[in-house]
Amino acid sequence: MNKKRIITMVSTALLVTGCGEVGNAQTVAVENSGQSIQKNIVKSIQSQANPLKTIDPSKPFEDLKPLKKMIGSAQYVGLGENTHGSSEIFTMKFRLVKYLVTEMGFTNFAMEEDWGNGLKLNEYIQTGKGNPREFLNLLYPTDEIIAMIEWMKDYNADPSNKKKIQFIGLDLKELDQGCFNKVIDYVRLHRPNLLAEVEENYKELSAFNGSTQEYMDLAPEIKEKFKANAERVARLLKDENKQANTEIVSPEYIWAKATASAIEKFTTMLIPNDYPSMLKLHEQYLADHAMWAQETFGGKTMVWGHNIHIAKGIIDEKLYPYVAGQFLKERLDNNYVTIGSTTTKGNFTLYSEYDPSTGGKITTRAIPQNVNSFNYTLGKVPYNMFLLDNRHLKGQAEKWVKAKRPLLSIGGQIFPNESTYFDKSLLEQFDIIFHIRKTSPSHIK
Repeated sequence: MNKKRIITMVSTALLVTGCGEVGNAQTVAVENSGQSIQKNIVKSIQSQANPLKTIDPSKPFEDLKPLKKMIGSAQYVGLGENTHGSSEIFTMKFRLVKYLVTEMGFTNFAMEEDWGNGLKLNEYIQTGKGNPREFLNLLYPTDEIIAMIEWMKDYNADPSNKKKIQFIGLDLKELDQGCFNKVIDYVRLHRPNLLAEVEENYKELSAFNGSTQEYMDLAPEIKEKFKANAERVARLLKDENKQANTEIVSPEYIWAKATASAIEKFTTMLIPNDYPSMLKLHEQYLADHAMWAQETFGGKTMVWGHNIHIAKGIIDEKLYPYVAGQFLKERLDNNYVTIGSTTTKGNFTLYSEYDPSTGGKITTRAIPQNVNSFNYTLGKVPYNMFLLDNRHLKGQAEKWVKAKRPLLSIGGQIFPNESTYFDKSLLEQFDIIFHIRKTSPSHIK
């Protein structure tokens, strides 16, 4: 695979998860498209689904109570979205986050957002400093997600909530100057004797904006040098464990050490010359960061991202042959529960075009249709929205979730000649789903 093709694939995968095909009719042609959905399958799903009354996070949680039993004692929960631009999906995920925090004790929030932005968002929900809309990348600075972050800030400000929410950016799409400053500022204040060495090791690396495209254009020897320099700084901070017992538990030290490690991971991730190896490291690091949050702060952890990332299986084998959810499931087994989201019809927000250097143009499109899909059948269930525990179904519904059939998965941008549906088993991807029949575009400014 030539270098240009690798760069294109990496940029596509890391920046805009998923792909799709849109025709004039917004409909995928499939065999047997004229056949009606079997009523007994729909009835079987209906009899075992848990209807949801509302997406409104301010409403009572009575309809979400079955979720407590579904999740059980699991300490990690993945919260997925089948597009990056559906208003009702985002709002329901906010409602689920609020339920998990207030009713089940989840306090670590790990999001498919860059590590550096995660640092700023965590500071915001602890102190109110900054503008959260400026700290969200790509299709995430929406009114729906901002409302959730504002709630997190208010929750943390309430003195009756003793254990505060921690916001962790899982991703490494790019490194901003704030990442380097987090490490340098800590060293300047607490280990000034190391400052010159740290600044020297970060000098050239921090001069780049950290985008994958720019970084991959560097000569191999330069990337190796940057990796060695980043490793050196990370090692210096790790050595503080032995030398500064009073500093080990301070938040400043915790975040500086973890940020040095994230910088090291970024330089390591982009060393391989083949796409699968780079992608595997990327997804492994997402999982690492989620587990770091748990190991560092205790409590329970929510993992927010696209369905593709949080799924326990592989949805898009071409673009994502490895995923974070798969790593988490392998490491944690039943201690990780995946909650995917599905929709049947409506519209969603996405990029009409995207350039990593200059940004993209926002548009909306209709949800493509496939009458043989999981999404279409779920839309026939006579509830506007519901929860479904795929692991404990009986009868026709059990057979249905185990079988492979088309599953909708759309990311941040539509690409020509690629499917929006992937033949997968719903059970192999998600332990639980929440389905919202009709969704509308997210509100992004």
